[in-house]
This record gives sequence, structure tokens and C-alpha cells, in this order.
Amino acid sequence: MTASAPVTGSAPAFHTFPRPLDVRWVGSINDIGREDWHTCFPPTDVMQSFELHQATEAASIEDVRFHYLVLRNEGAVVAIVPCFRFRMSLTVIAPENVNKVVSQVRRAFPDFLFLNAFVIGTPIAICKDLLGIRTDLPKARRDDVLRAISREVIARARHLKLGLVFMKEFTSQKLPEVKDVLSPRFHFVESAATTYLYLGEPGKSTFKDRLRKKYRSLMNNRMARVQEAGMRWETVSDFSRYAAQMHPLYLQVLNRSKIRFETLSVDFFAQLPQRLGDRVFALLCFKGEQLVSFELFLKDAEWVHPIYLGLDYSLRDEGALYFNSIYKIVEVLESQGKSVVQLGQTSYAVKASIGAVVDRLYLAVHHTHPVLDTLLKRFGAELFPPTPLPRSQRVFRDMKENDDGLARHGIHFERLDAEGDE
Repeated sequence: MTASAPVTGSAPAFHTFPRPLDVRWVGSINDIGREDWHTCFPPTDVMQSFELHQATEAASIEDVRFHYLVLRNEGAVVAIVPCFRFRMSLTVIAPENVNKVVSQVRRAFPDFLFLNAFVIGTPIAICKDLLGIRTDLPKARRDDVLRAISREVIARARHLKLGLVFMKEFTSQKLPEVKDVLSPRFHFVESAATTYLYLGEPGKSTFKDRLRKKYRSLMNNRMARVQEAGMRWETVSDFSRYAAQMHPLYLQVLNRSKIRFETLSVDFFAQLPQRLGDRVFALLCFKGEQLVSFELFLKDAEWVHPIYLGLDYSLRDEGALYFNSIYKIVEVLESQGKSVVQLGQTSYAVKASIGAVVDRLYLAVHHTHPVLDTLLKRFGAELFPPTPLPRSQRVFRDMKENDDGLARHGIHFERLDAEGDE
């Protein structure tokens, strides 16, 4: 990818800033540098780390072009906002009946409801936003910076002749902080929700111990099927040599997903160990010498994040591979003293069946054409419908303890309680 030349300018003055904000657009994270990046993003958060997003850019993901907004005040960086343009379908999280109709129309009109979008965030699934505004600014100044960001990203989209603009993804806890400031220009819709699983407090109880007898037996039986199928798990720090084998397994999972925001490249898997070192590792499942499944992790001092799964669906049932991938995640996090794991988006019913809960995520959307922006506001809920909550099951012996544990660790969630005892 060729970096675009920097674009500079000035945003209008705000009452809280003595001078106008300097606006600069660059085409590569390397034009920003690690020091300035970590002025706006905490170096302790691997999901917002310079190295992760450097690796994402270096991976040359198909149809993705990066743009970075840098705002300064009197020479000091006050905000960095990663953005990218890519071709997407407006029906990416629309319900199945809508997608069926659109598929029929696309037989005659292949580009129907496809468009090039300008996205504020990252192509990878981090389940949080990337509005890098300095946290040491007073709230009034942070709000002014956010207003400048909203104006500048829309102006950039117009300059690039792009219609749809959206920010991904706000958590239910972050949404109240930004909604009032962004609402004059953006409408808010739901993205695919994320999921969390409470494991128990280290040294007090394990995930398996907390399960009711029925679910503990299911877990034991599924785990035994891996060994019966002649499969084994290995933890690998530098998995770059397996990138070419991991990628097709990742694509098998992606192609079965109802939600597709990005398609990662082989280079993405190869780049991560080189850039992130000991902050990334993979669990690899082999049958003989054949790689049949993997789980990719990012880690920092606070969290261990399983971010991508790969699976050979021809062997999924033989080794109960999907469930065993989750059980291995549990095992890994318990070994590192973690109490909660974020299991990410999609497969809600399966995750609910092992005790996971749902937390909603949100997008801020805008269209640069006024008429289409009005239609987007009117029909946004149909194009971006809320995630249906899976019916929860009484997986744990003490469900109140489970919910209290999630709340104690700051996890917001919703639950659709089952009727009766499953």
C-alpha cells in the first residue's frame, strides 16, 4: 500500500482551546510514530497498541486503505483517529430474510447495496472503538476534540467521494460518553454484540467446578472426543510458520458467519508474532501433522483476548472442535489467573449454552448525501438490527454468584432468562 501525502489544515477555534486545532491526515501509522501514538492510546492495552495496528496495516488486507487523523494543539498531539476505507455490503448484519431478497437482486445488479465506506476504527475485531483522545484533557476539551473529529472524518469521506461513514464499535458503557456529542452528525445503531464468560475467582473455584452436573458431564465427554479422534493441542508463541495453514481454517469460519466486516490476509497471521512478540500466541490443534483448528490470542497485563478462531469443519463434530476450542480458552485463561474472558461476536446460542452472556455494541453512522442520511436514520434499525439475545440456560450451580462475579469485574450484560430449569 502506498501512503498518501499528509493533508493539513485548521479546524475552527473552540472556546476551551486558545488556538485552532491543527488537522493532519496521513496514510500510514509509521507517519505518526510510537511515541505520539501512545500519547493517545495506553501502551498497556494490547488491543490499542501501536504494534498491533502496525501489523494490521502491514498485512495488506484486501480492499482496505488506511487514513489516520492527527489533531494537534500548539504542537502537542491531542487526538489520533485510525480510519480506513473498504468495500462493504450494507446488509452485513441484516437479518436472513433481508439478505435473501438482496441476493436475488444482486443476480441482476451485482453492486446492489455494496458501497465503499469510510470507517473510523480498525478492520480487526477488537470490540471497542479507536477514538484516541488524550485522557488528561478536561471533559469540555475532550468533547470539543470529539466534535472536531466528527466534522473532519465526514469532510474526509466527502473528499474521497465516499458515502457511508461509521464509527466502530462503542460498548454499552462508552456509548453515554459520546452519544450527545456525536448525535448532531451521526445516528446510532447496533453492531453485532460481544460475549463474556465468567470463569470464577482464581484459587477459589474453577469453571468446571462451578458447572451443574449435566454441563460438567457434557464438558468431560466433549473433551474426551479430542483424544479419541487422535487430536492434540499445542501452544505456540511464534506461529508465523503456520500462517499459510491457519488462513484457510479462518476462512472456513468466516464463510459460515452471518457477520463479515473484514477478511484477513495470510500476512496478518504472519505479521503478528514479528510485531507483538510475547503479547501474542496461538493454540493449535493437530490431527497427526494436519492443523485442524486454532485460536489466536492477544494478551496484556489485564486481559487475555481470544480474537480469531480457525476450524476444519469436516472434522468439527469428530473432535467436538468448536466446544473444545472454548474449553481450551477457559483452560488457558485459568492458568494465567484470569476471572473473565471476552468471547467476541457471533455464535451466541452456542456460547450461551456454556454460560456466556451478551453485551451490546453500537455503531455511529452517517451518509454524506443528505437524502440518504435521512433514509439511513429512518431505516437504520432494519439494516442494523439488534442482536437477538440467546435464551440463557442454568449452566452453573449458583447463577447469582456468576452474575455477581461478572458485575464485580465491571462487565455489563443482558440475559434472556430461560423458562424453567434446563
